[in-house]
Amino acid sequence: MSGSTQTFAAIVAGTTNTAVTWSVQESSGGTINSAGVYMAPQNSSGTFHVVAASQANPSVTGIAAVSVQLSQLTISPAAATLPPNGSQTFTATVVGLANTNVTWTVQEAGGGLINGAGFYTAPGTTGFYHVIATSAQDTTITGSSTVTVTTSVGGFVPTGSLTEPRGLQTATLLPNKKVLVAYGSNSNRNCYLGLSSIELYDAGAGTFTEIVGDDGVGTFGHTSTLLANGQVLLAAGFVDDQWDCSGSYADNGAQLYDSGTGVFSGTGNLTTARGGHTATLLANGKVLFAGGADQYPGGTAMASAELFDPGTGVFTPTGNMMAARFRHTATLLQNGRVLIVGGTARDSSNSTATAEVYDPATGIFTATGSMATAREEHTATLLNDGKVLIVGGESPAAGSSGLQDTVTAEIYDPSTGLFSATGAMAEARSSHTATLLADGTVLIAGGGKDNSTAEVYNEASGSFSITGGMEVGRSGHTATLLADGTVLVVGGGDFAGIASAEVYYQNSPP
Repeated sequence: MSGSTQTFAAIVAGTTNTAVTWSVQESSGGTINSAGVYMAPQNSSGTFHVVAASQANPSVTGIAAVSVQLSQLTISPAAATLPPNGSQTFTATVVGLANTNVTWTVQEAGGGLINGAGFYTAPGTTGFYHVIATSAQDTTITGSSTVTVTTSVGGFVPTGSLTEPRGLQTATLLPNKKVLVAYGSNSNRNCYLGLSSIELYDAGAGTFTEIVGDDGVGTFGHTSTLLANGQVLLAAGFVDDQWDCSGSYADNGAQLYDSGTGVFSGTGNLTTARGGHTATLLANGKVLFAGGADQYPGGTAMASAELFDPGTGVFTPTGNMMAARFRHTATLLQNGRVLIVGGTARDSSNSTATAEVYDPATGIFTATGSMATAREEHTATLLNDGKVLIVGGESPAAGSSGLQDTVTAEIYDPSTGLFSATGAMAEARSSHTATLLADGTVLIAGGGKDNSTAEVYNEASGSFSITGGMEVGRSGHTATLLADGTVLVVGGGDFAGIASAEVYYQNSPP
């Protein structure tokens, strides 16, 4: 197990000098001293190799394979939704430690009670709470489960899983009511690695079917746009040169998917390679591409924009934005213009509060009012009254140069060009989803790190209310309003993708 020790001995024959030199073949595989006492690495798992080399003849060696398992504690269920004063039994699984016992606590004061057997009783107050299990052998090893306490009847129900885990993908509702899930990222290392596979979700069957296989070199940070003719335009994004975690470069490639025939075809390339950009279908049928970065990580944003004409399959430049940005949002307004909000000029730099509006009639971007809070990785949702709801995102942290998730939300009014504050969320979020529901409310789901919670924004009251939580914490996932009014939530994950999917029912789930 990680951090444990083992003493090795070596026997050297055929020489009077029986001394050996000990080493570990892998640089991250732990350490061994001159007495053969090996210490496993604290934060790595896998198979490593202890090597003994004869001091009399260093070319003569012996090797022992060591299997190291990380100490880990997981709680089941990973998330739970309960009514006020409701109850749930949690179980903890400990691996990599001899003592598998745990102690149970609730993180928040007033967040409910839990006994030594893992039986939890929720408080009478709605909110988000966290049940914590701590290893009895090593108190640095803990696990957490998020509890949503709500009176809402809305909630999530699992559906079929993706054929390949992924996050940062796109999901597009097709005219035939299926959902096209394209590309994304999945890595078991501390980096993003793109996927080239594409799947279709059939809501009737609740299943995903792969229609394009994964060849090992793929794309994330791309866009997917349903055109007026029923074709889907998949464009640009960050592409891996190879699966080595050395970073990804922006691409200018594009292709079309015909939802009627299921056939992919090529089209023109973008005039500029970009990833983390936006793509907005205009009222005239063209698509506006704005901003993006040249690489990830460490990318620099661009101010350039261009238009795709489905009639010719050609991309042409249009006016530049007033500010270079990526991780921004672009929203088609009811007047046919496009609102560009927030973002950042460079990876790891502070986000911006500025906004601008693109006019398709002139091809020009002009400044509009600024937000009260700078943000990136936020969401922007066109409401039924023509205003735009801006929610969450990463904002500059007070007193430091870093960023932190925010609970704040603002409303943009196109008639005045100004932003105004609205109610705050119960949970800070970024890389979440926001989906306009049939009744005009907006479902906000996930975001941040391992966040399974969800809230609903009511425009009439200007407030958020807690709804049933997801079964899995998600960030960088997709949420798609289906033809029957339910919402399909797919994938997500920080580096390592998630294969599971869920469906949100605004009224009582089946």
